[in-house]
Amino acid sequence: MSSAARPIRRHDGRFVRRAAAASGSLVLGALLVPALLFAILAAPLSTAPARTIAAWSARRLTRVDGNDRSVPPPGERLILLLLVQTVLGVIACAVLVLLALGIVVAVEMLFGAATGAAVPIFAAAPGAVTWPVVAGYALPGVLLLFLAVSGLAGIAWLDRRAWARFARPGAGELARELSRLHGTLDDVVAAVDAERRRIERDIHDGVQQRVVALSILLARAERAAEAADRRELHRRAREETQRILDDLRAVAWRTYPAMLIRDGLSAALAALRERTEIPIRLRADIPRLTDRAAEAAAYFVASEAVTNALKHSGAPRIDIDLAFTGRALVLTVRDEGRGGADPDGPGLSGIASRVQARGGVLTVDSPRGGPTTVEAVIPCA
Repeated sequence: MSSAARPIRRHDGRFVRRAAAASGSLVLGALLVPALLFAILAAPLSTAPARTIAAWSARRLTRVDGNDRSVPPPGERLILLLLVQTVLGVIACAVLVLLALGIVVAVEMLFGAATGAAVPIFAAAPGAVTWPVVAGYALPGVLLLFLAVSGLAGIAWLDRRAWARFARPGAGELARELSRLHGTLDDVVAAVDAERRRIERDIHDGVQQRVVALSILLARAERAAEAADRRELHRRAREETQRILDDLRAVAWRTYPAMLIRDGLSAALAALRERTEIPIRLRADIPRLTDRAAEAAAYFVASEAVTNALKHSGAPRIDIDLAFTGRALVLTVRDEGRGGADPDGPGLSGIASRVQARGGVLTVDSPRGGPTTVEAVIPCA
């Protein structure tokens, strides 16, 4: 018998805790009405108050059902959600006030019937409120209490449903997102083709030419009659071999640096700094991430931005700042060069496609005369 009763007690305990959490959520929702109104009115100027209130509401609702609400609805849907929560909060506040008044009336009537004292709320003289009078009000009172509690339960349910509804994109948004993803896929394919052409060009113009020069040196060494000439040609061939190896390492590094996989993004950016001809001030104090794709996207943004600065800006120094917000990598590359970088050029458009494929955003600010700022926000899994 005891073993059968134990799960029932646990179930009852969960119900009580959830009911208490829902009640607390309703009270907090009613108290948040002034803050909700302020956030809605301030939305045309800044959405920061709306995001802050949404974070409070997310924690309030998550305590009730445990569902994750860490990502609030974006844009207009966030403001609509706050508007619905304001209406529900006002209704909940009204019901709670009426419920409190009903409790006060019930307590005064019971006290008057038990002691024969006056009941000021009814302007009833001493002894006027008796037990039969209390019994006459009991049925309507219980009915009103049931309606009030049911109404509050409905408001709590609507509160959670409103978040779920506005957090879910509509059909129009899904269609636009699907169209954007198709466009991004085309851009990614184009970027991959451009990367292949670049690798082929690097091998053809660099490594292949040096291999041809090496073969010529070795052929001359075979035909050389003097030992001193052969030694000199072999020495030059060894130097050319070293240059070929250096070029191959450079091509492999530009394709995908092994250090990025082995040591992480911060170490790869530090190595990029060491390989760059001009000084780079690097701030990348972030933990090692498990999302390798996000790290790779951030690295190639930095690499392309540095390459552009070296080729076109004439900047004396480059600044690289990397931060992790908990949900996204934020990479900023800035130089004080001549500016005028083209966001639609093959390099920057390629990394923009790579970032967009991850659901991120790349912005390029490069007015004539400088400075140039490239910023990427890359979500992390």
